[in-house]
Formats: sequence, structure tokens, C-alpha cells
Amino acid sequence: MTFLLAAALMCASGVGLLRALRLGTGRLVVDVPLGWFVGMAWFAAATFSIQALLGVPANAPLAIAVLAFPLGAWGLLRGRRAGRAASGGSGAPGLERRWMPRPAWLFAPMAAWSIVVLAAVVLHGLSTPTHTDDGYRVRAYAPVLVAAGTWNGPARDLIAMAGPIPAVAPALAWVLGASVDPFHVNATIVLTFLALLALLVALASERGAPETGWGAAFALTSLPFLAYHATSTYSDAWLAMYLGAAFAFLVAFGQRRDTADAARALLLLLGAAMVKREGELVAFPAVVLLLAQVAWVRRAEGVRSLARLAPLCAAYGVVVAARVAAVGLPGAFPFLRAAAERTVAAGGAAATAAAAAGPVAARGPAPEPGVGTIFVEALFSDGNLGLLYWVLAVSVVLLFPRILKDGLAWSGAALGLIFAETAASALWLYPEFTLDHGTVHRSLLPVSAAAAVWLSALMVASCRPGSAKPIPPGRRGDAARSGSKGRPRRRGG
Repeated sequence: MTFLLAAALMCASGVGLLRALRLGTGRLVVDVPLGWFVGMAWFAAATFSIQALLGVPANAPLAIAVLAFPLGAWGLLRGRRAGRAASGGSGAPGLERRWMPRPAWLFAPMAAWSIVVLAAVVLHGLSTPTHTDDGYRVRAYAPVLVAAGTWNGPARDLIAMAGPIPAVAPALAWVLGASVDPFHVNATIVLTFLALLALLVALASERGAPETGWGAAFALTSLPFLAYHATSTYSDAWLAMYLGAAFAFLVAFGQRRDTADAARALLLLLGAAMVKREGELVAFPAVVLLLAQVAWVRRAEGVRSLARLAPLCAAYGVVVAARVAAVGLPGAFPFLRAAAERTVAAGGAAATAAAAAGPVAARGPAPEPGVGTIFVEALFSDGNLGLLYWVLAVSVVLLFPRILKDGLAWSGAALGLIFAETAASALWLYPEFTLDHGTVHRSLLPVSAAAAVWLSALMVASCRPGSAKPIPPGRRGDAARSGSKGRPRRRGG
């Protein structure tokens, strides 16, 4: 009961933040699951930053103040916005809300499968204690340190390793006075999985394309490794869920060109950056491409096109500063340090080999034997990720023209960059963990979740007789105002 109360408070705070930022869709079926993601990110970012920069540990008064702030801000701003929409709208131009996917004979089994897997995840996740060594020592232990107010050197390192969201969000009920219960960590991840599926289905249905939402839910629940990790305290599934939710809005922005969708995607990407140390590295390429896409699509507006996104990026800068204050500059960016060390070591080895063996050896050190084979097997043959990458590879080749026609090129490029980054980490930066199968499968979970959402949008778009032409760049206002003066408004617009 204490967990459910804490979850409701965090979700309400997230919905309040969406409304205060004018990023709510106006539909609770979408805003509630989205508010859960945003609420966790807000509470974790604020609590972690206040602890690291001001030295105030997590406690009940602070938690209540952090949760209440977005709701108070929304209340103050609401009066000024009387008569104005709180967002860019939830309906796609020319489409009405539709909750039943067609054809029913195809999507009914897919929906049933998704619901059965979700039920299994809920039952298993809420009845299985933390059982992995890394989960016990890091992922499920960091929230205990937050709730206890422990902030010594080892605690700071561990909290920074876990990331603000996995470390802070599950501890809310404990901070408010409930006894420490490790199952709250499991329950938080399970609830995030539920929120992701609900968000995908509700968002697509509210915009007249329930096939996209149910297709994405089916693709995600068909990833055995993701379903398994949604029941554990490993944060890789958490990162995958944030990235999957972000890609739903990246796809939507490419198709509708509504800057509210771009801002929602950015919020979720910044949330992904606060999951594990790897989160920032995974989310950064998508953030860069999203900002570039907004600047290109709205180029007629100049720098004003990024005005809505700049404050969100600046707010995340506070989280980065807090992490630097907590663990120092080298500890705040461990992967950049590891990449620099790897580059220097590889360069030194190549130079030594070239001097000893002549120009043939100057090509550089040989790759770790077998690492490439293991990585390819993780994608295509060991079953942890189902048939996702087989279907993705074939679909990209056969449906490539639709990627361009249906506004999926930018989000597809972001997906490609994230995959390339994941491959570089597995093959070059940390090949030893790929060789012993330590992280290769878990590191693929985030990009796989994003790929599942993107692939569903591509396959559903390819079944339409025409292409969903995006709003041309340079038009004043967002896509939701496509029916403004000078042009008759279409139904559902």
C-alpha cells in the first residue's frame, strides 16, 4: 500500500510537470503513463542534485516539496492559460481516435500475447527477490543508501554507478517513512514496464493508429530477455523502457512535426540518461539528432525553433554538475575515460608492433578473436532478442522508401547511431565482457526496445495505401494547428 501511494504521488507530480510545461496531451490515458516516466525523472533529478550540490539528504519534507513543486507551478500557470490548449493536441491530422486495431483477426492474438506476457512479468516480478550479485550489491542497494541518507565516498560512487533514477525513485516510500522493502525496487521496474505498454497503445490509439501501438507492445513482449529483466533489479530494462518510450515520440515528431512531441521525446531521453552510467552515452546520439531535426524542420523560425527544448537541456546540465560534484570529473564520465585509455593503449600497441615487425603490423592490433561472432550470435541466433533483428534487417531493406516517405528517417538515423555505439562498446571498448557473455546481451536491450517501437511504426506505415506526408517545414505553428485560417480544418485535426 505504501508503494502504491508513493507511485501515485510520483505519477501525479509527473502529470503536473507535463501540464506546467504545456506538454500534456490532454488525454489522461496518455498523460498518466507518460507522467510516471516524467515523475520518476523529475523526482530523481531534483533529489540527487539537491543532495550533491547543497548537501541536503533525502528526507520526507524534501520529497514532499519536490513532488509538490510541479503541481504548484501548474496551478499558478493554469489561470494565465485559460482558453488555450495545454499542448499541441493528441489527434493526428486527418485521423480520429480509434482504439480497435484492424484487422482484428491479426491483432487480437498479438494483443492477447502482450497481455499474457505482461501478467507473467507482474506476477514474477512481484514475487521474486533480488537474486543476482550485481543487482544485490548495486542496483537494489543504491536506493537503501539514498533512504538512509548515506553520502560517503563509496555510497556516492555506487549511486552514480546506478544512476539517479534507479537509485532515487524506488526509495520514495522509504523516504516518506515506510520500512525498507527491497521489493519496491522490483515493483518500480514492473510498473515502468506496464506504463511503457500502456503509453504505446494509448498514444497510438489516441492518434488514430492503434495498430502501431499494439504492434510495438507485441514486439517488446516478444523479446524474452527484456521480459526477464523487467522482473529483476538490473537497470538495463529500465534504460530500455525509457528509450522505447522516447522513440514513440521521436517517431511521432517525424510524422507530425509537432514540437510538443519533440519536447516529450527530449524529456524521456534525458530520463534515459539518468539510468546507469551508460544511459548518458546511449541517449546522447538521439538527443543530438533530435535537436538537429527540430532545427531543420523548423528552420524558418531560426533559433526560436529550439526555444522550447533549450530549458530542458539546461535543466539536465544541473544533473551533470551534481554528478561531477559527487564523484569528480573523471568519475562522472567513466566511459569517455575508458575510450581515451583504450585509444592510447591501442595506439601504443600499434606503434610498438610497427617498429618491431614492419609495415604489415602497422595496421593496428588484431581484434579479440571470437568477439564479433559472439556479438552477431547475440543478435540473430541465441534467442534472447527473439526474431527482432531478422525482421528489422529485412524490413529496412525492403521498406526503405517508406522510411523516407513516412518521416522515419531521422528517428531511424538515431536508432542506427545508438546501435553503432552499442556495437563499438561490445567489440572495441569492453570486448572482454562480450567474450565471457557478461554484458553483451544486456547492453543490447536499450537499442532493441527502441528498434521494436521504430520497426512497428515502419511496418504499419508500409501497410497504408499512401504515405503519411509530414507538415512541410517553415509553416507557422505546430502540426496541431494545421487547420488554421486560409485552409479548411480536416476532421480529427
